[in-house]
Amino acid sequence: MENRRGLGLRLIFVCVFLFATTYTCLGIGNVSVICSEHERLALLNFKHSIQDPFEMLSSWVGNECCMWEGIQCDGVTGNVQRLKLNADSYYDFFTRNKVSSSLAELRHLKYLDLSGNGFFLGSQIPEFIGSFKQLTYLNLFDAGFEGIIPPQIGNLSNLKMFDCGLDRTHLSSPRLNFSTLSNIQHLDLSYNPLGGIFLSFLTNMSSLRVLDLSDTMLNSSLPIMPKLLELHLDIFLITSLSRLSMLESGDSATCNS
Repeated sequence: MENRRGLGLRLIFVCVFLFATTYTCLGIGNVSVICSEHERLALLNFKHSIQDPFEMLSSWVGNECCMWEGIQCDGVTGNVQRLKLNADSYYDFFTRNKVSSSLAELRHLKYLDLSGNGFFLGSQIPEFIGSFKQLTYLNLFDAGFEGIIPPQIGNLSNLKMFDCGLDRTHLSSPRLNFSTLSNIQHLDLSYNPLGGIFLSFLTNMSSLRVLDLSDTMLNSSLPIMPKLLELHLDIFLITSLSRLSMLESGDSATCNS
């Protein structure tokens, strides 16, 4: 009987040991992840380039950048994979009219959320975002950007979600080739003055499920009916589409399937 009890205790000990080892090795919760020094300095440079009246980046001190607010790292390499600096609770977390190029050093980013801040008012979406080749999520909704959407965005072949709604950006065709974004599932260009841009590239987005073109002035800026018809036909050829919104100043044109 005692031997069985001893064996049982040993098994419990082994299980606890293996669980603790796995928990530590995988860096769950970033407990044991060692921050990349190169990327830590890049984040600090970004912090120093902005004003932070709400002290949202007060945790950005010390050497363990993987433990900082809004940061998530790879559990093995310590490289920053997620940067979440969206304004959920306050408006305008930060004050700055340009995105610091130091963020370009975060080359392993898969998730970038700068939405709701409005602190980039008057600046253009930085071209270096196109260098984040592993990026799958890019949320710039109401971030205050203006000017053209840089063609470098077309380099993000792994992108699944792109939202730059409520900014004052516009497309510059044919320099921006959305046809390379074949994996995109959610595309929101709402409330941007897209003008008469020809959107035939959409038919190449075989994974697109949600498309929001609300208040983009597409209809009003396409006086030639054949072009307007061609635009709509291109959209409805997207068989994967489950939600389409083309709301224009009070007109209801949202379709769900």
